[in-house]
Parts: sequence; structure tokens; C-alpha cells
Amino acid sequence: MEQSLPNQTGFRAKRTSQLYLLLIVGLVFFDIRPAVLWSQDEKTDSEPGLSASLDRESARPGAIVVLTLSYRLPEGGHLPEKVEIQGLEGLTVLNLEVTPEQIRIKILVDRLDTWKTGPLSLPYLDKAGETHALTADGVSIPLISNLGEKPAEAQLRPIQGIIPTKSVWLRYLPWSAGVLSVLLALAGVMWWRKKRRRESVFAEVFDPPDIKARRAIEQLEAQGLFEKGEAKGFYFRLSEILRQYLEALRGFPAAEFTTEEIASRVDNEQDRLLIRLLREADLVKFADTIPTPAKKEEAVDTAISYIKETGSGVESSKLKAQS
Repeated sequence: MEQSLPNQTGFRAKRTSQLYLLLIVGLVFFDIRPAVLWSQDEKTDSEPGLSASLDRESARPGAIVVLTLSYRLPEGGHLPEKVEIQGLEGLTVLNLEVTPEQIRIKILVDRLDTWKTGPLSLPYLDKAGETHALTADGVSIPLISNLGEKPAEAQLRPIQGIIPTKSVWLRYLPWSAGVLSVLLALAGVMWWRKKRRRESVFAEVFDPPDIKARRAIEQLEAQGLFEKGEAKGFYFRLSEILRQYLEALRGFPAAEFTTEEIASRVDNEQDRLLIRLLREADLVKFADTIPTPAKKEEAVDTAISYIKETGSGVESSKLKAQS
């Protein structure tokens, strides 16, 4: 009996030592494992890459969506001074804000079908100054009709202010036609007599399209619409002048086309510069964007430069003499 007590005591001490050892090993394991996992995550997060996301899941035509590009460059890499993101061709970019590890791009939704980008690419420079690129898949967003979820079943409100046609006016139609015929006859006689008085040796001189366009822009500038706070009216008239000039220059009805329809018809670099100007005018006309005076002057200079490059080459002195 006396010999069994020391044996039991030694067994219990040995068992207690084993428990303490297991406890210490467990504490060390759980203390090290989060550090290892954190190190692995940090290593994964630090790898170079590019990801894209949008600020919404759907949009309506005319809305402005924000495309966020999150990027991580290799060690020693940096973005160029002018960041040009590939994959946004054909989209109307309103603003591009570059911050460390993130780029925010505001884009106007100016189409009726599904809005999407192409494959995205962000160029950067490495330590040696060589150009590389981070890439990411394109993003898209479904568009919601302004007529609701079921456009075919939508009921449009009637147009207000239409004056109903009354049959009482029909009785005055013959008299109106007679008066109009007399006025047309008088106008024809006056025109014929005025034409007879002109000397036959002088031919009528018609201004070429570029002279007409440049004179129209000068007259628009002289009206001072932009300075009076009528920026939308100024850009409506500027866009109209350029569309009429493009119609006379290229031979298709640009004055009746939308900007995107015009863009599908042009096939040279000069006309593509004009498309960019027409899109900026559309933002003022339809999205209530207010350009700065410097931006307005830049638009006018771009328009005149385009007309000079594609026009007949008439000198400025001749333009002033004709005006």
C-alpha cells in the first residue's frame, strides 16, 4: 500500500506535464497560424492586377454611371502622365479621376441597347521605363426603358396645346389660295424686273461651304450668347453650323443625323475630331453640362481649325471682304 502511493503520484505528475505540453503547443500553433494566413493574404493582395466595377446594377438612358478601376502596380511601376484606358472606345467619357490604386470614370449612358465596355487595359511604366499593361474583363449594365418595365403597354400622355381643326376654315381656303397666288405673281414680277436690271457680264458668286461656316461662327461669337448665360443656345447653333458644313462637305444628310449616326459614316481622322466636338455639344444640349469659358473657346478653335483644314483654302482677307 505504501509503495503504490508514490507510483500513483509519479503517474499523475507525468500526466500533468503532458497536458501542459499539449496546451503550450496548441497556443503556439493558433498564435502562428493567423500570422501565416495574413502573410499569404498580403502576398496575394500585393500582386499586380486590375479589377473593374460599376456603381449600379442598371441604368436609364441619359444617366451617368461611375466605372471604378482598382489597380495594383508592380514594385517600381507608375502610371504615365496622361492615363489612357483602352476599352472605352465609343463611350462618352465625362470625367476621369486618378487616385492611388483607383481610377473613377464618369460615363454618360447615351444609347438604348445594352451598355458595355470592351476588354479593359491600363498601360503603366516599369522601373526601366518600358510600357506594360494591366488587363481586366469588360463590364456591362442592362438599360431600363423610361417607359417602365413594359414599354409596349405604356400609355403616353396626350400632347397638350393642339388646336382642333374646324371645318369653318375650309370656306376661306379658296380666298386664301387666291391671295397667295396674287402675292406669288407680284413677287415673281419684282424678281424678274430686278434681274433684268443687272448687268449680264456679272455672274452670281456663291460662297463655298467653308466660308459660310466660318462666317456663321463669327456671327455666333458676336451675339455673345455664351457670355449672356445661354450656353445651351450657343452649343445648339454651333452644332447646327458644323453639321450643315459636314453635310455639304461629305455629301450625306448630317444635319438630320444623330451624332452616333454621323460617327458611323465618317472614315478619316479629321472627321473623328469633329465627332468628339459634337458629343461635347450634346452634353450641353441634353445633359445640362455647363462648360467653362476656356472649354467654349477650345470648342470654337477646334471647329475653325477643322473647317480650315478641310475647306477650300480661301484667305482670311477675302473672308472679311465678303462679310
